[in-house]
Amino acid sequence: MLLKIICDKFVQKEIIFHNGLNAIVGDDNASNSIGKSTILMIIDFVFGGDDYIKKNHDAIDHLGQHEFKFLFEFSEEKFYFIRNTNEYKSVAVCNETFEIQESIKVGEFTSFLQEKYACQLEDLSFRNMVGRYFRVYGKENLNERKPIQYFEKEKAAESIIALLKLFDKFRIIKVFEEQIKKLIDERNFLVNAAKKEFIPRVTKTLFNKNEKKIEELNQQLESLKVDIVSVSANIEALISKEVLSLRKEKSTLLIRENVLRSRLIRTQTNLKNKNINIQPELEQLLNYFPNFNVEQIERVDAFHASLTKILKEELLGAEKEVKAQILEIEEQILSLDDTINSKLTIKNAPKFAVDKIVELAAQIKQLSDENGYFTKKENLDDSIKSAIENMDALKEKVLDEMCSQINIKMYELNKQIYIDGRRAPTLNIHGNKYTFNTYGDTGTGTAFANLLTFDLSLLELTCLPAIAHDLPLLKNIENSALENIVDIYSRSKKQIFIAIDKLNSYSKNTAQLIESYKVLQLSKDKLLFIKNWKQENQKLNNQDLADNTTKS
Repeated sequence: MLLKIICDKFVQKEIIFHNGLNAIVGDDNASNSIGKSTILMIIDFVFGGDDYIKKNHDAIDHLGQHEFKFLFEFSEEKFYFIRNTNEYKSVAVCNETFEIQESIKVGEFTSFLQEKYACQLEDLSFRNMVGRYFRVYGKENLNERKPIQYFEKEKAAESIIALLKLFDKFRIIKVFEEQIKKLIDERNFLVNAAKKEFIPRVTKTLFNKNEKKIEELNQQLESLKVDIVSVSANIEALISKEVLSLRKEKSTLLIRENVLRSRLIRTQTNLKNKNINIQPELEQLLNYFPNFNVEQIERVDAFHASLTKILKEELLGAEKEVKAQILEIEEQILSLDDTINSKLTIKNAPKFAVDKIVELAAQIKQLSDENGYFTKKENLDDSIKSAIENMDALKEKVLDEMCSQINIKMYELNKQIYIDGRRAPTLNIHGNKYTFNTYGDTGTGTAFANLLTFDLSLLELTCLPAIAHDLPLLKNIENSALENIVDIYSRSKKQIFIAIDKLNSYSKNTAQLIESYKVLQLSKDKLLFIKNWKQENQKLNNQDLADNTTKS
């Protein structure tokens, strides 16, 4: 815990803190500009924040660069540090007499605090945790309607993630996020590669067109393979010149064979023709034509009969010769078929056919690759969508559980703050949006009380080590409610830093309670710093006015 802050610019040189409530108390006149918010900002500064440098630069302007010595205590061991406004990005590690031992970066310092406070949560820095709930005038986390917003421009989704981390419920969601990021990176890589024309850019229309073309090419390829491994007559179109020559030779032989077979048929037909007995026909002719020269016809018929006898011997010889030629041609054709078959094996496939296969395969591969990129992207899109849906479902469940925890705790605290039975505030988170309000009560005081109730809930439910509530938050709350809040503050085991004034406006018990937890009293007569530049400006203005009056 923070044990002490020392500064030679303070009127009260050192401020000693303790566990639980630590009250910065103003006077009963509610005097402004006496240092109540400033000391809370300085407490934030010694917890590693930078807002004191950015929001309270008037202190540096009038006091000059200054330093704060401070010490934390963990497990009864004290740790001494110095941080100055000039080199505020580092913190000096000191010994018990504040002699500087080494200088470390603020990040190392806050990591040290995170370890000592035992609030090391995955991907949640100490400042993101503590700074978010140190609500000091000048910081951007005072919006009573947005209790988890760290700064004005922070998106609701980022605030929700920070809350999940604080409840240590982000790890399982992170696994999904990492998976989704990996998938998105992979998809973006493909998209960018397509934009740069490293890979084909394929649309759904082109994908379908490619699929159809691939199917056609595969059919051609299969047909070609069948032609190559079989002795198909159609192979002539695909085989080499050698096979084509063989086929041509075979065709010639087939033609010759056909010619010989035709000749053989004619020869055999002639051999089968017998002498015709024309005597009955001659007798009928004599009946009709008594003067017909029958002797002449009989001499001609005798001549043909003698001629047929002579030719028959020659026809038999011719038949034998034609049969021999046909047999020889058949043997030659069989030999050619064997030769062609051997030429048409895959091993010896003609170059033309191989080139054709390669060409078809290359086209199929190119189209498949193109569609493969498209399919890959489609699969990635589906995977991303599925992972996001799963993550959203899981996140919704986790958020519901977390909100339920918070709402139950706020309900318990609200019963202590408003004993008249007012409704408790509720936090509802859906997706990347959230609402925080009290149903049926939009009053300003209620809204600020809700904000404090929310912080107190987180202080109890999480490892959040400390919170700070500045006076502007407390002032808007009705006294009875604030008195009960102070009572809740006083029972906290963790450090709570508040700025409050006008104790005379509260009940005696509350005033005494605050007095008992007071670590610093400020008033118009006891400012935080030894120098009051507000009065100096006033003196300067008065002097300017006097000079101007003299000149006129």
